[in-house]
Amino acid sequence: MSLRATAGRSNAAPAWSRPYNFASSSYLECFGDLPVADGVKLRADTIKYLDSFDPKTWYSDPVTTIVDGKVLTGGKMATTIDSFNVENGSIRYASDAEVDAIIAHMKSFTPKRDYRAGVRAAEEEIFRLHSDALIGNQALDYRKQDGVTEIEESVQANLVERRLNDKLFDDESAGNVAINRSPAFVGCVSNFTNFLDLSRKTLRNIELGVPVVVLSRANTTQHCFRWVTLLQGLLAKHGVEAGLVTYASCELPQQQRIFKAVPGGALYITCSRPVAASARESHGNVMSSTGGPNTLCAPHMTPEIRSAVQLSAMIENSGQCTALRHACIGGATEADLDLMFDDAPTVSTPADALRTGAFAGVFDGTHPAPFRLDTAGGYRTHAKHANIAYRLGAELPPDGLDEMWRMTYVDMSSPAPGDFGTDAYVKSLAAWLVRNQPISLAMNTVGGDLGYARALFEQTGQVVYTVGREGKVALTCQARPQEGEIFGEFPVRRDLAKYTRYPVVIPSPTAAYNCHYTRAHLAAKATAAPPASVAAFAAPLLARVQSAQVKGFCVALSEYLADACAKGPARGDGSQTGGPNRTSLFGLQRPPINGQATVLRCGPATSFDELAPTLLPFFVTNAFDSVRVSVDPANGSLLALLGEGWLAGVPVVAESAAAFNASSNDAANPVYNVVMPEALADNNNTGGDLETFPLVQQFITLYFPVGHIKSTTPDDDAFLEYFRASCKWLRVRE
Repeated sequence: MSLRATAGRSNAAPAWSRPYNFASSSYLECFGDLPVADGVKLRADTIKYLDSFDPKTWYSDPVTTIVDGKVLTGGKMATTIDSFNVENGSIRYASDAEVDAIIAHMKSFTPKRDYRAGVRAAEEEIFRLHSDALIGNQALDYRKQDGVTEIEESVQANLVERRLNDKLFDDESAGNVAINRSPAFVGCVSNFTNFLDLSRKTLRNIELGVPVVVLSRANTTQHCFRWVTLLQGLLAKHGVEAGLVTYASCELPQQQRIFKAVPGGALYITCSRPVAASARESHGNVMSSTGGPNTLCAPHMTPEIRSAVQLSAMIENSGQCTALRHACIGGATEADLDLMFDDAPTVSTPADALRTGAFAGVFDGTHPAPFRLDTAGGYRTHAKHANIAYRLGAELPPDGLDEMWRMTYVDMSSPAPGDFGTDAYVKSLAAWLVRNQPISLAMNTVGGDLGYARALFEQTGQVVYTVGREGKVALTCQARPQEGEIFGEFPVRRDLAKYTRYPVVIPSPTAAYNCHYTRAHLAAKATAAPPASVAAFAAPLLARVQSAQVKGFCVALSEYLADACAKGPARGDGSQTGGPNRTSLFGLQRPPINGQATVLRCGPATSFDELAPTLLPFFVTNAFDSVRVSVDPANGSLLALLGEGWLAGVPVVAESAAAFNASSNDAANPVYNVVMPEALADNNNTGGDLETFPLVQQFITLYFPVGHIKSTTPDDDAFLEYFRASCKWLRVRE
């Protein structure tokens, strides 16, 4: 693969800046000067690979457990299936004795701290010499139509995350943080395997000495196994220990036994919310990315809006995480939906898609995808395409839409054209978005009026926002994190802990999610004053903290917020990365400005030290008016301390458990988030342990939205001026 470097960027970071946390000055230094892949060659090489592929090889060389470089062959044989439930090879599931061998290896293997040189040499080689196999195997197993774009973006985003990893490693070397080197578990996804799983979940962990166990899948497990074996060969070539990467060919009960044996290991998964919830029940240390009903809006229907809905809904046969599920378009009709999919592109095979440059086709009758029609839900299929379904309604869809993964389904909301942009309708749509939490929201404008788009931005908490203009339409399926189009797949905020320990932000250093500050570092921090820009509010809070570790963590939070919020949102840069040059802004954001509060609930025995870390980021920023503290009346000491007059602007209410439950579950006056006593310190500590704290990025993202908003128009100065001025961006309090 031919690569060339582009110009970089640099920002001087304050001496106390946490150098790898989202939106900090040092974080911004990690962007720019990125390679550009030769997409034409990648496509040609992959087509050649697919044309010469022998499907018998996935039978003769079955998916098998590999531990410390040894292939274990004692288990039972079965067949594998692709994403459309078609048999495509063989798998040898581990025997119980082989599961014991996996567990024994995980407990006995002692890694070094630093494998960056060898891992990065292997990484360079796997992408330079073997991208055709990575793309081709994924196309065969998942039937991905455009794996080329993933590789083009991966080689850039990988470099950004390597730089962030370097900063994390330097901070550990300085004694400030400790990386948990329990084995990490990688539950592969299929649509972005080569970036999410191979690169950020596996390579970024092992290069910092975190062993990885890659888990087999119920389907599409062939291509994941193939990149593991390819990687293992290259790691051996470059002197990296074989024990660093394990492949566990296991059924679900066996996987759960492995998790139980190593409770400290982080499980990284990208999946549906039900799967994430199930994983979280069996293993507490889950870092999940989950889907949501991605939404596109427009004041009224036009030919380009019809095309935007079609492409957004059909991308990868509705198999990309940002594929559209819901459209809200003023005055849309049944005839619009029929016309929208009249010319829907179809593809027969991934190789055909690669040859023609397709990326949003539905698979035709030659190789059809599984499809079921939800007649009970009132959906109907298109006259020409029996595998495209939709329904139209004047009202917004019911909450909890089934994403219908790999099936093209569209719910079309059709408000009256005069209602679409009104304050009342925007508020209603925003409330639906908060309750359902799509990943992506595309907002198309007419006549340059950005008003409804900013109102939706301010009243919601998505990660990916796109603003389209006439002639430059916005799709839901757009994000290039290496350019500042920060990406993430967050569940509904109030239910976040049901699905994940922390939200996953891309780009970020992967090992940071299972990392904590050292006690010595926090003790030293406790002696420092907070930055001047936040001192007026931070100082009185810090003065009431008793524990040195808690105080040190609060100082670190203060420093991070002072830095990350100092200049408002940062501007992304896609001008020299070979992709579409959009105009993007990214940064920390307030919770939705919609009248819904984050409630910090303190029980009868909750201490101020438990409350302080969660209270501080609200109190020292412009989010102070979106939080309230609810205290059990029996906790007189805490109520007295909070009532001393220093907590200006933050309501404190004394509520019994019954009164609190009634107020926090009032459907007529919903709250945005409820933070319970056991989560007040850091979402993980129990039993009063306040001495282990996560990194400040992970902590902040538990309570505050992060991500980006972009215009599809390059150098869109009007967009920049209008959205930079939004009160949604998190700023230090004045």
